[in-house]
This record gives sequence, structure tokens and C-alpha cells, in this order.
Amino acid sequence: MTLTKEMLEYVALMVERSLGIQYTKENHYQLEKRMNEVAAATGIGGAEALFQTLRDKRDPTVMEALLNASTNNETSFFRDRGVFEALHSELLENPEFSGNKNNFIRIWSAASSTGQEAYSLAILLRQWQLQKPGRNYEILVTDYSSRVLEQAKAGKFSDLEVQRGLTAEQLKSYFDQSAADPRYWLVRPELKSQMTFRKINLLEDWNDIGSFNIVFCRNVLIYQSVENKKKIISRLYNTIQPAGYVVLGAAETLIGLAENFEIRHLGRAVYYQKIAKY
Repeated sequence: MTLTKEMLEYVALMVERSLGIQYTKENHYQLEKRMNEVAAATGIGGAEALFQTLRDKRDPTVMEALLNASTNNETSFFRDRGVFEALHSELLENPEFSGNKNNFIRIWSAASSTGQEAYSLAILLRQWQLQKPGRNYEILVTDYSSRVLEQAKAGKFSDLEVQRGLTAEQLKSYFDQSAADPRYWLVRPELKSQMTFRKINLLEDWNDIGSFNIVFCRNVLIYQSVENKKKIISRLYNTIQPAGYVVLGAAETLIGLAENFEIRHLGRAVYYQKIAKY
């Protein structure tokens, strides 16, 4: 059975209240598709039965499954390569940034999905650390979805996934082929050693995570309402260290959303730098 417009609007509002992700009328077909997928995966009879379960709040795990399915997990290693080139050449090689008084850099990979972004950052920072003894770093890896976060933490990627963005040298240096299944590659422990994984919803409180030199928050705002975009950016501002940076997706901007960041063109990438005394 095809869900009615009212049913889809009801479920779309539930998703928006939980994650901020908006399903417009034009995208209701995507919502219905995901509801059918969740219904099949959870053993519920179909999208209509799933709707009834959600409406009556019979099983919270069903709502969790739908929210997990609603997040966009499209990713790859070194996605938008110019962003990583800028981090390497414009920031890590800049003594004013990398030579801070503690010789320590913290980066937050927010909405990290299955971990390719976070491991790309770890590869860059590990190389930087080996070239400059005495320097250290930490990467916080977060996502709303428990499913993709567990996948990221496991650090297990298929042949196809490692071919999307990794060089042969990077694969050789930081991954081992799985003995159990040679179609998969496992991140080496030393690359994970300075990474922390945690479930965080960017619309909820996360005041206990410390401060960061850079926050990668890519392809999150594009799905949010203007109000939620401003809320997230305001919270990120308070999390970023003085003169630190936030990095957004290629189709996202802070123009019209925040006046306490300045646009910085670093190589082929755009970073937004915190105005320290705003």
C-alpha cells in the first residue's frame, strides 16, 4: 500500500524533530522507500505497519532504525581532495597553526559516517607526526547512527571502498588485508590509536567533548532548516579554539548564517575561521 500524504508528513516531522533532516513533499518518495526498507529489515509487514508502529510508539528500536536509514552515508577516502591538500600544505605546514604551544592538534570529524573522512585525516596527521617528532594529535569521530559508527570503529573496508580515494602506498602503509576474507582491508591499530569514537546528535547537547583546532562538519547543514543550521553553527563556534576552523561540504556555506567566522581560501578549498574576539 502507498502511504497517504498525511502519513508521510507525520513521519517526516518525527525525523525532523529527531535529526533536523527535512523530507520535503518532493522527497516523500525517498522517505517511503526507506520506510519500506526498514520494514523489511525489521520484519514488519510493510510501510503502513511501520507507520502504525511509529505512531503508537510500540517499539523504540524501529524509530532508531528509521533514523539510521535517514542519514546520508555517501562517503569516500579523501573526498573533495582539495580540503585535505589545504590541511596538509596550508595548515600543518604553517608553524603558526601546527606549532601551537602544546604541539597538539585536535580535530573533530562530525557526522563521519563509516569513517573514511576520519581515517583520511588520521593518515595525514600520522604522516605529519612522523615527520615532526614531538607533535601529537587526537581525532574525535562521531555520528548519529550507531550502525555506521560501529562500522567506522571496526575499520573494515571492502576492495571497492579502499579503491575510492586511497593510493597504493597509503593502502600498503595503513591497512592489512583480512586473513578471514581477502576482499576486505583492516585499518592498522596504530592509525586508530589516537582516535575516539562516540555517538553524537548535533542537535542535542555535546558540551563535554572539549575544544578543537578544526571541526569537519561536511554535508550536514544542507539537510537542515535555517533555524537548525544556525543552532549547530552556534554550538560549533563555542567548541572551536580561538582562530580555529570549521570545514563544510562543497555545496554548503555560512553566508547568511553566521557572522562570527571569516572565509579563508586555502589552496583549492574553503575553510571558515573563527573570529576569536567576536
